[in-house]
Amino acid sequence: MRKKHKFIFLVIILISAILLAIGLFYVSYQTRQIFGFPAKSLNPISTLKQSVLLYQGREEMLAVAKGNGLFEEKVTIQPDENVQQMCDALEQTNMVVSGDLTCTYLAYSGKDRKIQPGNYTVPAGLNAISVADLVSDVTKRDKQFILYAGWRMEEVAEMVDNLGLSFNSSDFLKLVADPPEGYREQMQIPQGKSLEGYLFPGSYSMKPDITLEEFIAELLVRFKTTILTEEFNRDLQASGLSLHQAVTMASIIQRETLAEEEMPTIASVFYNRLAIDMFLQTDPTVQYALGYDSQTGTWWKSMLTYADLEVNSPYNTYRNPGLPPGPISNPGLAALKAAVAPVETEFLFFRAKCDGSMTHNFSNTYEEHLNLGCD
Repeated sequence: MRKKHKFIFLVIILISAILLAIGLFYVSYQTRQIFGFPAKSLNPISTLKQSVLLYQGREEMLAVAKGNGLFEEKVTIQPDENVQQMCDALEQTNMVVSGDLTCTYLAYSGKDRKIQPGNYTVPAGLNAISVADLVSDVTKRDKQFILYAGWRMEEVAEMVDNLGLSFNSSDFLKLVADPPEGYREQMQIPQGKSLEGYLFPGSYSMKPDITLEEFIAELLVRFKTTILTEEFNRDLQASGLSLHQAVTMASIIQRETLAEEEMPTIASVFYNRLAIDMFLQTDPTVQYALGYDSQTGTWWKSMLTYADLEVNSPYNTYRNPGLPPGPISNPGLAALKAAVAPVETEFLFFRAKCDGSMTHNFSNTYEEHLNLGCD
């Protein structure tokens, strides 16, 4: 009788073991169907454990979290952030349903070792698997760059080539030089004018597969949201300038000084000159007219000659009265504010100080101006 009971017990154990093995095989198979094959670096116990966890949480991993439903979102992975912290942040921002399961998937797939800090653009409608795949693929990391105040559109175009986007500098320049009418209407740009002056400076983070139209739109939207505030529009109206005239003046101010604190004074000099029908006579407009200088490898020739000042161009303010026909660079916030809200002075001249400070001395007369020269 005891032998019979022992035999039955062994049979039950054997059947249970077979059923368990079949169950684990089924779970592993289903997990691979949904989540792919496990990383080769995982040991069998870890593979089995993570397979069970993922299979149990498969519905949560396949679901689209409420924060990732309608619009694309930005995800930032900090340099000092570990994988668990990143997963927790994804859950807290409703980009995934479960941060713990997302981390389990990353470990299971071996993608936890591929995560790099940076910004990532997550399209709408992704589930946790797709989100995890995206943030662990460095080729999907956003392109980060700085567009510097005072750059002309050709300098921005050079940066575009260096970023390795889906379009090149030629495509960029063609669209900026001759934008669709909708772009001009949006930015109040006169007919026939380019987007020069409206490519707003600043730090940007853009998805690597961004289109040319989306790229330009980001720069223009930054201009509108940063510049076209109630205060700026009030100052613009009070100045009597059109937006295009203000941007043109700001672009000159931007090229004349790096010192934001003296931009309103620089602006006052130019407006004082215009008020008495004096030519602006500003070197940056000549530099813009001359274009690229192959000898110095720059778009802004530093040492202008008397012959340069005679260049035949509507942008040359030594030969033409008033403002040039359009902006000569893409100005920043400080220069744009100075263009519509200059300080009141009687200054007509300014020249660089001799102390290397990159700031200027100002004067009312040409005689004073000459006396401020460096020996």
